[in-house]
Amino acid sequence: MPTRSRQSNARATAQPEAEEAAYNITGLDFNEPLTWRAGKAIPVADLFTRLQKLSNELRNVDDQAIDVKEIAGLAQDLVHPNLLGHKDKGVRAWTVACVVDILNICAPDAPYRPNQLRDIFTVIINTILPALADPSNAYNAQHQYILDQLVDAQSIVLITDIQDADTLITQLFTNAFDVVSGSGKSNSSVELAQSVVFQITMMLNTVVDEANLPQEVIDIIIAQFLRVDPRSHEQPAATKRKTADAKDKTQSTLLLKNYPPAYNLAKSVCTACSEKMAAAISQYFNVIITNAGGDLTDDVEEKAKSHRRHVSPDSDNEGQDQDSLNDLKKAHRLVRELWRACPDVLVNVVPQIELELAADAKAVRRLAVETLGDMIAGIGLAGLPDLPTLDPAAFPQPTIETADITILSNNPLLQPSAPKPFIHVHPATYQAFLGRRIDRDVSVRASFAKAVGRVLLTRAAGSALRDEELSALIAAQAKMLKDVDERVRLSALQSLENFPYHTVVDMLGSDGGLSEPSSLLSTIAERVTDKKPHVREKAMYLLGCMWGSAARDVGNVNDRVCSILGQIPTRLLSSMYVKDNHIGALLSKALYEYLLPLSYPPIKGNITISETQGDGDVAQESVDPDSLRVRRILTLIRDLDERAKPVFFGLQKRQADLSKAITTFLRACEEYNAGVADDESDEKRLKEQLTRFIDSLSRQLPDPAKAVNDLWKFARAHDRRAYQLIRFAMGAEHEYKTMTKAIKELNKRLRDNGMGNVLETLMPILYQCALISYNRSHIPAIMDYARSPDNGFAEAAQEVLREISEKVPEVMKTHIQVLCGELEDMAPSQKNTEPASAVDSLKACSAFARRFPEDLPKERRFYTAMLAFVQFSQSPKAAKHAATITLLASDKKEMYAKDVLTKAIKACSSGTNNRLTHLAAISQVCLIAPAAASAQEDQILKIVNETLQTTESKSIEWDQTAWSDEIDDETAAKQFALRIHVNRCRGERGRDNKEKFEELASTAVKTLLDVIEHDGIVGGSEAPSTQRNHLRLTAAKYILKLCRHKQRCEELITPEMFHTIAWILLSPPHGVRSGLVHQLKKYLSQNRLNARWLTLLFLLPFEPDDELRVSTIAWLKSRADFFARQQKQARMNSDKKPAQNIIELLLARFISLLAHHPDFPAKGDDDYEGQMLDFAKYIIFYLQCVATDDNLSLIFHVAQRIKQAADATSNSEEMDERLYILSDLAQATIRNYADQMPGSAKGTNLLQTWPGRTHLPNLLFKAINGHAKAQDIAAKNYLPEDVAAGLTHLVKRMIRNTKQSTSSRHKTPASDRKRKLSMSIDADDDNDNEPGSTRKSAKKNKRDRAASSLPIRKTPSKSAKKRKSEQAALSVEQPSRKSVRMSSSKKVNYEESDDDDEEEGDAEDVIPYKPAPMEKYKHKTTKARDETPVIEEEDEEDDDAGDDQEEEAASPTQQRKSATKKVGLSDDESGVQSGEAQDDEVAAEEHEEEVIESEDAADVEMMNGADKEHGDDVPTNDEQDAMDEDEEEEEEGEEEGEDAEATPSPPAPKRNGKATRAKATPQTASASDKTSKAKEKVSSTKKPVSTTKAKPSSKKDVARDNSATTSPAAVTESTRRSSRRHKV
Repeated sequence: MPTRSRQSNARATAQPEAEEAAYNITGLDFNEPLTWRAGKAIPVADLFTRLQKLSNELRNVDDQAIDVKEIAGLAQDLVHPNLLGHKDKGVRAWTVACVVDILNICAPDAPYRPNQLRDIFTVIINTILPALADPSNAYNAQHQYILDQLVDAQSIVLITDIQDADTLITQLFTNAFDVVSGSGKSNSSVELAQSVVFQITMMLNTVVDEANLPQEVIDIIIAQFLRVDPRSHEQPAATKRKTADAKDKTQSTLLLKNYPPAYNLAKSVCTACSEKMAAAISQYFNVIITNAGGDLTDDVEEKAKSHRRHVSPDSDNEGQDQDSLNDLKKAHRLVRELWRACPDVLVNVVPQIELELAADAKAVRRLAVETLGDMIAGIGLAGLPDLPTLDPAAFPQPTIETADITILSNNPLLQPSAPKPFIHVHPATYQAFLGRRIDRDVSVRASFAKAVGRVLLTRAAGSALRDEELSALIAAQAKMLKDVDERVRLSALQSLENFPYHTVVDMLGSDGGLSEPSSLLSTIAERVTDKKPHVREKAMYLLGCMWGSAARDVGNVNDRVCSILGQIPTRLLSSMYVKDNHIGALLSKALYEYLLPLSYPPIKGNITISETQGDGDVAQESVDPDSLRVRRILTLIRDLDERAKPVFFGLQKRQADLSKAITTFLRACEEYNAGVADDESDEKRLKEQLTRFIDSLSRQLPDPAKAVNDLWKFARAHDRRAYQLIRFAMGAEHEYKTMTKAIKELNKRLRDNGMGNVLETLMPILYQCALISYNRSHIPAIMDYARSPDNGFAEAAQEVLREISEKVPEVMKTHIQVLCGELEDMAPSQKNTEPASAVDSLKACSAFARRFPEDLPKERRFYTAMLAFVQFSQSPKAAKHAATITLLASDKKEMYAKDVLTKAIKACSSGTNNRLTHLAAISQVCLIAPAAASAQEDQILKIVNETLQTTESKSIEWDQTAWSDEIDDETAAKQFALRIHVNRCRGERGRDNKEKFEELASTAVKTLLDVIEHDGIVGGSEAPSTQRNHLRLTAAKYILKLCRHKQRCEELITPEMFHTIAWILLSPPHGVRSGLVHQLKKYLSQNRLNARWLTLLFLLPFEPDDELRVSTIAWLKSRADFFARQQKQARMNSDKKPAQNIIELLLARFISLLAHHPDFPAKGDDDYEGQMLDFAKYIIFYLQCVATDDNLSLIFHVAQRIKQAADATSNSEEMDERLYILSDLAQATIRNYADQMPGSAKGTNLLQTWPGRTHLPNLLFKAINGHAKAQDIAAKNYLPEDVAAGLTHLVKRMIRNTKQSTSSRHKTPASDRKRKLSMSIDADDDNDNEPGSTRKSAKKNKRDRAASSLPIRKTPSKSAKKRKSEQAALSVEQPSRKSVRMSSSKKVNYEESDDDDEEEGDAEDVIPYKPAPMEKYKHKTTKARDETPVIEEEDEEDDDAGDDQEEEAASPTQQRKSATKKVGLSDDESGVQSGEAQDDEVAAEEHEEEVIESEDAADVEMMNGADKEHGDDVPTNDEQDAMDEDEEEEEEGEEEGEDAEATPSPPAPKRNGKATRAKATPQTASASDKTSKAKEKVSSTKKPVSTTKAKPSSKKDVARDNSATTSPAAVTESTRRSSRRHKV
């Protein structure tokens, strides 16, 4: 259409014949007509000029000067359709401008009819308002003027006077939001003026205040808040597989960076008119929420998911339900954004959402929880930004010392915020929200856990949380982490993985962190041992990343951070005590990806770092990457506790053992050559060999079946480069950079070759065999830290050096010369002493010398320095290690040995101050250079005798309970004197003079036994009580050392001597008992002692120290598991000899020991029956540690066999009768225990006749003289009826106490638990079943328990009354029949006071080679047996290997003590925790700390003669004598506070497997003689299992074939017990 000119139009139009009459309005000069008749239109130019003139006058006129009546005609003309509907935009604009002026002048009454107002507002809304979107419009000034007048005069309210104005109002809001949003009819790039936006806002606010808004307007306003929804920006062509909530992270730049103007306009409207909008919005949401929520059912989501696959008859209804659910979700999303924008409008909506929390449909409850959680957290429709996770390998690491400037996002749409704190505005709704933590639906609880995590992350939208509110949120999240369903626990963990470092410390650590047992972080640490793999994996990841980020502050000893996060490595490493292969693999991953990541620090070369000092000053230091890594390693080691540190060191030691296995595996792969061989026989042989290796490795991985497939795939790929990369990672000669590059290249190589799945199997193995921590690149930095005592890492560095030198000495080959040079500089003199760190450096060098003596310096100055240590050192340990280095590494061993002896003897004779140093040197010479010691034997013995007989300390009255951790010099000197006796004997092992050895061994044993028998008195001289007790313990330990050393020493210990040593465990003080127990555990774990020494540990049922007793029970159970697995393995491998029933056959030795018990009651005692019940507790203690469903019949058979023999240790008939009494007592106890045995199936007969043959030890038992006498003994029942009647109640109560103690210990936090155990066998209450009886509290700490002088063993009481048959043993609080030997008045730690021979423990040698698969939890059958963590060791050496092979044995594992830890459920509020789920958690608790046993099928074998007498082990050269020094170094760890049984070993499968058994009858357990003999005939052809080397001396010996005969007494007792059971 051609453009139109106003001038041309004017010329073309003729002058009208007659114009309308002019307006005569007072105050206005305008007097020109504005209307015309049809066909006589006013020219546009004229009309435009007139309207402009009129508008200008109206703007400036005084409203009071104009008569409204006079202006009525003008007003009517202005609304004439010719003007309002004029085709020219300018005319319409000026016309409307005049109209709004008229409305302003005539206010408050408009001079227009409603239909005219409709026309006016139609033009304004549809023409003028949209034109505002184009600021470049020629009439934009008129448009803005119109808007201003409508707002200033509030003329817009006239729209409410129009009938049916809803359409106009709806169009007004639509166009207003379009104008503001820029979606109007405008092609201009000029931005809309803020004044226009403001006026539009004011206009809409006026309309909202004055008008009844239609629902469409409410929809329009609320819809503006959807503009920030990311879903509205998604591409419409998204694939069907993507959900509606999915975000394309790669398109994050396309997201909004600020709030849209229309959003702000809607926000302003809702804020300014909050009351009215609140009512309208409430009605809006009420329709959606109420209707949708009422129509939904629990299965709507499940139906929606299956609708695509199956079309049901009710598909229409299902579609309606899904639509309702979608509407409800949309409404809830809007509520989230409205709370961020204008929370006041939701004052009536929040209560509706609160009601949804109690809806029947779980989908509704879940939506309500999610919505309220986001509202509290201040999260809107845009959600949270993509938050980074904690990076443990970041450098520089964050520190809490800097201010927290954490901003989740710079985008205001993503930054959580809220104008008001929800918690304070809606407290009732908030409490209802917290109540959903116990919702019956799993998805609701999972959503609650996620919501709480978001609230904590955003700090409740940045509002200041009160302490009680924060505590409530932390406690709620902690309970979610203990939920019965793993999905809830996993959701709770996932909600915490994006927390920044400062938030972790400030928020998650607000309840105390790991230093508090019930805190949130402690609960996360408990999830490390969760029974679900994905939960424990997430928990390890979280904790590892937290500590990795906090390593800088932990290293700087920031007290706050250390208390909150410092114990994370301890908690992670302690998880190795759980029987689960998956945990072992996860721990290796956590250790080298989170705690000590391989990529840390991500720098190359030296850099300068700044450290904040304690006084606030900033110090700069230049460091290299190796030093940074070492600092982090030492930070981790420094803060480990006594339980976790052996695990870490054991993991490093396992590297050496596993690397040998992997080297063999790689060699087998190379020989296999991907299955290509020269002939079929070689191929078969190589395949069988590789199969054994693969099976051995795979059994110790989380998924053995997958591991087998992956390892075979790796072997068939035959990638020689991969083989070499693995060798690079394991080799001690490679630097750290080479090792990490090899691992990275191996990862990339396998992924590129399509073997990415193989990495899931290979990486755990690689982490366990690669030299990561003990790398040669770290040695210089470790030595630097060890030399600097002020940096806080010196002790840890020295410990690491010692570990490396002992376990992986080849790593130190490059740096040993530097260490030796430092020792030369440290050498003392007559005037100067050596530094404190010299002892550890000498110890490290000594350990290296035992393995690689040829690599030590050969220069004279080095050995001169060593001799200076021997002569002038003030530390006996330093002299000992220096002498060891000199005698092992020097080429002139005899010369130096003579020199050391000469100077030491001279110094001891002259009475110098450092007498202990010279005694230690003499002891080492006797051990390593016995020939030199023999040359000066007389002088050495003179010094020894003088030392033992000299007592300068003031002796006081003998006190059995006296004990002190501190050892004075006189006591230490006597201990060294005893050690010289022992080392003289040990040193003779490699020489051919057997007579000399016999003499020395006899002398040593006699001397040590004299010390024990005379209560520590040596040479008849009185000594202080504490000294005597220390000497008793030392003598007992040295006897064990000699028995471990050589078979002949074991033979010298007669039964009478054995009894003398055993009674130590029945006498105070506690330090002596615990020291002997731990030494027994250590040597027995190494399988270097005869199995008869196990019987001593069964003497602890009355031990007053709960910790010692409980740990011993755990250890005994572990050994029983170990022996059971050996038997199973031997049965599987036909080429191996049958394993012996060691632990079961020990019952015969144990009963013999009890028969010689010093407190065995006489028949004439008043309380004979009660004291016999006390002895029954010994039997029950044995059964609780040993008995299973599988071996109980053998144990019962051994108890029966004792009545077929007589006592061989004496010719006393009294002893024979004691044996028979105890035999009957054991049989009756076993029968009762079988009925009440934890985990036994109801109606199952566990006492079936044993089909095999058993032999009794011929040193303890002999054949009965005469067949008739044997028949009489078998027929007679030696057990009093009152005792038999009381056994049932006693067994039940003790088993019940065991179960109760288990649950009580799990409820007690691990860090505060004092190992209280209601199982305390001597704490049985006589009045347990009497009405009104009360139990006295036994809750005492260790010191109180020690001070209470609890009984250690039972002794007759003359004044005790005869107890009734239904009564049980007296309680602890009312002791009777107590021994005069009471416990120490002070609880002591014996390890600190052990002799120097116990300096190094063997904890480091014990780490699980790999865990074995964990069986499913048996919830109701394993509580009593598995409540205690089990730790066990197995030594893979043969008994004839000798002491010289202790450190060189392939993968030796040893025993460590484990502590209990709280894991599982404690949420007593939850009403949804089913009984079965709770049983699952209890089962998880009971398995939590059971230690892992080595399960390598290729290496683990039954130790030859484990229950036999040890065979002679004769070394072949003198160098093996030096190797025996390893024993010294192993034992020294106990003196430094390391327990000999506290390190985990690899897991073992459960041993209480169920077998098919015949249905039990009352008389089944005691079958007739005919049946027994018939059974024997069937089994007579089987090979007997011998427990001793000695053969029967006669036909009537104890090993005869009729060993399975059941005595008539057993039948009588069984019948009596059966009738008693039927009566009940």
